[in-house]
Amino acid sequence: MNAKQKLTFVMMFLVGSAYADNEIYIDQVGDSSVIEIVQDGSGNKVGGSTSDDTKFLLDGDSMDFNVNVSGGTNNLIGSIIGTSTVDIDVSGSSNDLFFDVDKDNAYGATNGDFVIDLTGGNNELDLDVGSLDTANDLDFDMIVDGDFNTADINIDASSLTFNMDMAGDNNNLLYNASGYDGHEFVLTGIGSYWDIEVNQESTLQTDSLEIEYDGSGTSSTDATICITQSDSGESTGCQ
Repeated sequence: MNAKQKLTFVMMFLVGSAYADNEIYIDQVGDSSVIEIVQDGSGNKVGGSTSDDTKFLLDGDSMDFNVNVSGGTNNLIGSIIGTSTVDIDVSGSSNDLFFDVDKDNAYGATNGDFVIDLTGGNNELDLDVGSLDTANDLDFDMIVDGDFNTADINIDASSLTFNMDMAGDNNNLLYNASGYDGHEFVLTGIGSYWDIEVNQESTLQTDSLEIEYDGSGTSSTDATICITQSDSGESTGCQ
């Protein structure tokens, strides 16, 4: 498929309690693809397992990937290779989102635009973007609204802007940013008993960080924030 062609997928699955769980596997190669997936119900999957070849795979530049999931215990598992616009909207509880964007540096993930919105509790996000400083000029916006959510985000980018809003109790965030040019991270949140770790490391460039959080912990349940920033110097990290 050449750069002038455009392939569009629209997939809608409405799953009620009387029907079997739904599973989608996608292996798409080509530029300028538009893929939209809508799932309503519980126990659904986009991709199969993190341990085998049933993960979804999208390979190409200028892709537009949109996912809207409503319900609980749904999974999004797979890989995206190339420059993409990614919009993921998840509403429900106990959903797992495990995916990476050009993790092995096949083409680079330059000028990516990601929006992720998680509403509900006990959701888990594991996201890896780029390697070897390839996710250049990434714009990333994320909203987490609910309790007991966990996000593990690793981005290897030259020039990164990441804005995140969190609301809810007992939420955990581990964010690692590396790469040559500077990174900008803005976190705004409200809620109690959070555990936040931010590590930003660029190479002799300026990293900026702004955190505004309203909440508290107790003697038995902490509310902790640990920040490490380094321009290739020595750092002790979070203990």
